[in-house]
Amino acid sequence: MNRILYEIRCKCNEEISVTKKRKSTNRSEGKPFFYPNSTELTSKTFQIKYDKRLSSVAKFLLNSFQNKYLYYAIDDILYLLNSNSSERDNLLALLYSPVLSLQNNLSVNFFDIWIQEVYINEVAKTNKFLNTNYHNFESFNHITIKLLYRTKVPVKKQESLW
Repeated sequence: MNRILYEIRCKCNEEISVTKKRKSTNRSEGKPFFYPNSTELTSKTFQIKYDKRLSSVAKFLLNSFQNKYLYYAIDDILYLLNSNSSERDNLLALLYSPVLSLQNNLSVNFFDIWIQEVYINEVAKTNKFLNTNYHNFESFNHITIKLLYRTKVPVKKQESLW
């Protein structure tokens, strides 16, 4: 009886086909955005005062942006903070303002920006003259974002024939 059960359960008699994955001809196949070489990058640091309280999820999310492509960071915010729309919108505004500054002032393309470092410094608004209940005071955050970007020479537009 064990022999019959083994033959029913065993798939050894079936034909096995092995397929090899073809070699990629395109370097970026599967991973569309490469972290560029350090020789072609420039960095800029932005310091932002954030008056609202950051949740622990938002702090963890901001800290996970170290050496991450900007597009992926925005995608993470949209996906992970889908339930908390006000915090999602605040964090998106926090990222969009330095990006818009780079685009307007230095003509940097949106797809040429990476986040190198994010630092969060929580500061309590304290009253020096009161010595009691320090934990009840409001707090704000200083968020430092260091962005890496690549600038390209603008392409000259061809003049029309007519």
